[in-house]
Order: sequence, then structure tokens, then C-alpha cells
Amino acid sequence: MPWRDGEARHTGSPQPELRHVALTPEGPRLCPGLDWSPRHRAGVMVRPLLLGICRSDYKEAARQRQGASQFGHEVVGEVIAHWGKAPFEVGDRVCLDPNRPLNRGTAFADLMPADGTEKELTEALHWVPRTVSLERAVFAEPLACAVHCLDRVSQALGGQLSGRHVLVVGAGIAGTLIALSAQAAGATVSLRNSGMDKLEFLRATGLLPPEALGQDEPPRPPPEAIVLATAFIEARWLRWALDAVAPGGAILLYGGTQQEDRFAEAGIELALDPLRRREGTVCVHWGQKPLTVAGSYGTEPSCFTRGLRWLAAPDATWALERLVLRRIGLTELPVELSAGGPKPRPGKVLVVP
Repeated sequence: MPWRDGEARHTGSPQPELRHVALTPEGPRLCPGLDWSPRHRAGVMVRPLLLGICRSDYKEAARQRQGASQFGHEVVGEVIAHWGKAPFEVGDRVCLDPNRPLNRGTAFADLMPADGTEKELTEALHWVPRTVSLERAVFAEPLACAVHCLDRVSQALGGQLSGRHVLVVGAGIAGTLIALSAQAAGATVSLRNSGMDKLEFLRATGLLPPEALGQDEPPRPPPEAIVLATAFIEARWLRWALDAVAPGGAILLYGGTQQEDRFAEAGIELALDPLRRREGTVCVHWGQKPLTVAGSYGTEPSCFTRGLRWLAAPDATWALERLVLRRIGLTELPVELSAGGPKPRPGKVLVVP
């Protein structure tokens, strides 16, 4: 491999026994070596400093997720080697956009290798300022997705979010970050969740006003936009959103979908998975009420820039470290991932390699 044959410039002592977590037919396993075969003459070797477990990691481990693998992507790490025309230096801190083309190993490892063209490396790996703590920087990728989601809401509404009422369904990490981003954009925010445990957890963090949190009671006046950010988009919540949204408003599909997912009621027929993944927009009528249903998937480079700028704020507005439930080591990760799908509990589990 290039980083071992003298072409790379690197620092630090080599690790004698490298490990990575792999999804095997028998389930998640801690395996020796690196999960990577180089394809390009430019690349980097990243040492993960802190990782988050995304709900998509739980889904992928449980074989509940469709599409290309993104296993092990919520990472903040340090470049320890680079070769070819990789536009990075040793010591750079980076996070990852898993939706951009890049030949990489999983970040659930002692080292994450990645190679590609100069453009691919630049678009997939984003510099993290050292003014951002690791505990906040590990949220950079899900926050960038939340920022992009709200860009899609703005497009569906035909204007900025400032002064509007945005309701988010789902009080997991994604829903919380979307609500915080809407609040930062000047919107009035409500957040709904069917269970109380996540709401109580959020209330204790102080990140959102207590009056914004609730279960299934629709707010008054009706919100102009509703984001469905549940682990899986269920028909009952989509029906609830159609009833609750203001006339002329927008419903944004952000939560998980499967290829076969459909919604067909009262003259509306929606293929939910392509609508979300292809970021489609559909104008519909729910009874006499006109509204827009749109999808959000992935993010854009500018969303990382905005998110990291927020995370660098010195005040407690973005104290996302309060969302951390616990930290585990790489050896504990296979057990954590083996329980079958996204966890209903509140908070984020971090991995310290």
C-alpha cells in the first residue's frame, strides 16, 4: 500500500496490531487488519479520535438498511499520513461526508484509509477547526445533514425559515439537530415524539425550550413545515403530519424508508423511498388543503461549513456533548451493534478507538 512503501509522509509510531469492525454473516466482529484495497495514487490515512454510532450503522448491522454501505462514518480524526496529490497535511483534523465518492475503509477501526482523486478527497473529507472540541466535532456529519434538510424545507416553502413555525417529529439525534438548526435559523420550533424517555432526556439537556417538547398533540397555530425524522417513516406519522400542517405548508421526509414503502390515502399516492433518496418534490391536496411533500437525503459541502461554524460557538447553544449517553471502546462495539436495529433509548453512543 502507498502509505507503507515510502511515498507517504506520516508521523507517530506505527500500530503493530490494527483492527477494524466488520459486518460478517455471523454479525459484527472485531477483525484484524484494515478493511481497504487502494485504487488511486492519492490518499490519506486518518486516525479516528472519536466516533458516533449512527442509526444507519445499527440498521446496517441488523440488515435493515438498503443502498450503499456507509458503515462507520460519523468520525472526527487526524491525518497521520498522505500520499500523491492528497490536499491534506499531517495533523489536519477531518470529518467525513459518506455520500461523496471515496474509496475508504470503515472508521470503526484503529485507522481509516481513504483514497481518490483530489476532487473526491476534498469533497468527502472536511477540515475541522481545532477550536471545535472533539465531543462537538463528532456531530459534524449529522449536523450537516440537518442543515441540508432545512435547506430543502426552505425550498419547499419558497422562502427563508426565519419567523416560520417548524415542527420536527422524532426526538432522536437527527430530529434534535434539525430542531436546533431550525432554531438557529430563526424559526419557532416544536418537537414531537411518541415516547417520553427521549423527551425527558432532551428536557434535561436544556438545548431546546421545554415548551417546544411534546408527544402527539398538534401545536396551535398549525406549523408551516413538518419534518418527519423518525427512524422509519410510518404511515401514522405521515397521516398525522398531513392533518397538522398549515395549508400551503410543507412536509419533509427525512427518516428511514425502504424500497417498498408507499402511502396511498385520500387521493394521495407517494412512493416514499425514491421521493426521499432522490430528493423529489410533490404538490398534493389533503382534503381541501394544498401542500408540498419533499425528500431530503445526504448533504452538501456548504452545510458542513455552516455546521462547523455553529459548533465553534463559545456559548452553550451548541453544547451537543450533552447528548452523549455513554462512551465505549472498539472492542465493545460488536456487542453494541448486535442487538437488532436502531435503539429506542435517548442519547448518542460514542466510540473511542
